[in-house]
Order: sequence, then structure tokens, then C-alpha cells
Amino acid sequence: MGGDSQRKLKPRTRNHRPVNSTEEGAEGPKNPLEAALEIDGQWVVEGGLASRLFQKSALGKPLSGGKLALQPAELMFCHWHRHLPLPSSDWVEQQMTSDGLFMHRCAALEAVRDGGEKVVLFNSLKDDHKAKCTAGTWALRWNRNQHPSRDEPLAQVRWFASQDLVGWRELLEWGEAVQAQNHKAEILVVDGEFDVTIYRLEIETIAGNMALPDLGESTMAGLAQTWAERKEAQNGVFMAMGKENWPLPTVGVAQMNGTWLNSVEAEWLDYLLNQVALSELGHLYSDLLSRGLLCRPGFKYGCRWRLYCEPMDEAHAPWLLSPEDEAPSNWDGACLAVRLAAGVHKKWLCALHGEEWQYLSIERILIGRD
Repeated sequence: MGGDSQRKLKPRTRNHRPVNSTEEGAEGPKNPLEAALEIDGQWVVEGGLASRLFQKSALGKPLSGGKLALQPAELMFCHWHRHLPLPSSDWVEQQMTSDGLFMHRCAALEAVRDGGEKVVLFNSLKDDHKAKCTAGTWALRWNRNQHPSRDEPLAQVRWFASQDLVGWRELLEWGEAVQAQNHKAEILVVDGEFDVTIYRLEIETIAGNMALPDLGESTMAGLAQTWAERKEAQNGVFMAMGKENWPLPTVGVAQMNGTWLNSVEAEWLDYLLNQVALSELGHLYSDLLSRGLLCRPGFKYGCRWRLYCEPMDEAHAPWLLSPEDEAPSNWDGACLAVRLAAGVHKKWLCALHGEEWQYLSIERILIGRD
């Protein structure tokens, strides 16, 4: 940007997560801490340090004798933020040898713990909290003013690398099970620079205020006659019935003194008039209409439809929707879709069909400010 009147924006500082150095501007303890010892495959600290890490920060899993077991990602967090020395100069390399995703796990844990939230990894949970975890859950989260020893968890957490494939149906089932526990479902996505973006999943109950009208016998007959005289095109049909006579305000677009139906709308109308079988997409469209919603093309937003609860001249669309088979295949694409939706003040939905249609939303959040 040029010109003196332009506001100068300072680029955000990237976190390189240095090893064997304290945080910039932070002072370590006067008496250096002792490094954790590996005991029976666990990294163990003891004494006052063990008590402080658990009581103040809910880090690690308490053991008998005043000891505390830390998982590798927890130990790394303590190195960065609690001045705990690493067990050896090549400890990071050792962890990478045994776990190729070690750096990603560390970045994910630090992203939510850095602001003071208490995130406890599954293997560090006590048994009654483990029992509340849904299959696939990586950690439970408590607010910064809570503690696992006295409070119920707020959220269940998973993490993914940005290039990981998204299993939409598995994600829906996980989110359903988490919500059934009265927990929030949260996803951490670690990108190629080890930056972490946090998302919340919800199973949405979507509905609008534009219910389909009851069509009388004479209206249906007139609609059927106009359908019989329709003009077909490659991507839809033209109905010679203008807006003033068209009985379905949430179906079709008024054009040239008639009504244009795209291919999905035309399929649905054929189903209404002649009971023809609906495709999967036609079935989804029918479900959305039955919920009182207006569907309009989502071409400009990289999705199938934008969904309105009210007439377009009265309110903006609160949702952007993609069916499961058109949804992004990996987290890079999913994050892009969610960011685009947020940029136009909408929420992105993925529609999935089982016994009924369900709508999974993904929304970016800032932990501690939501």
C-alpha cells in the first residue's frame, strides 16, 4: 500500500517454537528445574513442580508418590512455557523418530493452551473423564477458570493436518455423540507453517419462515398445464407463468414474464406433479423447501446454495450449503469454505443424508472469546 495516508500494517510474527531457550522476554526460575525422567515409558516429574503443573495448569497425569506423568506434547509445552529442560539435546529428534506427527501434536496443544485454557490429552485423563470421550476424541477442554478435579469439561477436541482428508460422515457422527454429552465439538487444524486454526462443529436445526403453500385442485391443474407446455433448455426449463400467477414463491426465478426453473427445481416440480422419483440432490432440495427455506445458487460463494429464512428483499442468507458429495475433500478446502462464508457473515453447512437429512456446520472460533 502506498501513500502517507495509508495505515501501515505490521505482519503477524510467526511462532518458530525454539528449543532449549526460554520464551522471549520471560525469565526462568532462579534455580533451574530438573528435566523429566523416562520411567516405564512415561516422562515423569516430581515434587513441587509436579504439584504446580497439575494444580495450576491441569498438565499431566498424577501418579503415586507426588509424581506426575507428562506426555511428549505436554512436556514440550512445559519446555516452552514452564521452563522445563528437555531430557536430552536430541530429545525432539527422538520423538520425531517414534512419532512423525510429534511437531503437529505439539503445535495443536500449544495453540489452545497458550491462552490459559486447560486442555487435557486423552491419556492424561482420569478414568471417569475418559469414559465421557467419544471415539476419536484427542483431548477434553476446560475454561481457564476451571479445573478437571472439580469441573465438568466444556468441549471435546480433535486435531487434523490441513492436508488430511475430511470424512464428513464420521465427523457428523462424532459431533452428534459429543453434543449428546452436552459438550462442544472442536477441531484444530494445523497448517504447513504449524499455525493452528480452531473450529467448532454443530449439528444445526435449520428452518425458515417461507413454508410451501397448500395448492388447491385448480392451482395444481393450472401448474400441470403450464408444465406440459414448458420450454426445456440444457440447464433448466422456462414456464410461461409470470410472477403474479406463480403459486410457489420459493421455487424458480421470475424472468421475461415467466418463471425459470433450474434442473433441480424442475425435477422437484415434476415430482410434485407426477410423483417421479427424486435424485439425491432433488431429495435434499425437497427437504430444504419443507423446512421453509429459500434456496438460491451459491456459485459466487463456492457452494451449491445459499439459504434464506426470509424473502431475499427482507434479509440476508444466514447459511451457505454444500451436499456431502460436493463438500471439500480435505481440510485445506474445508477451511477455505468456512473462511469465505465467515467473510460474508454466513455459516457454512454440509448436508448429509441418512435416515433423514442432517446439517453439519463448521465455524471458526477464537478460544476464550467465544
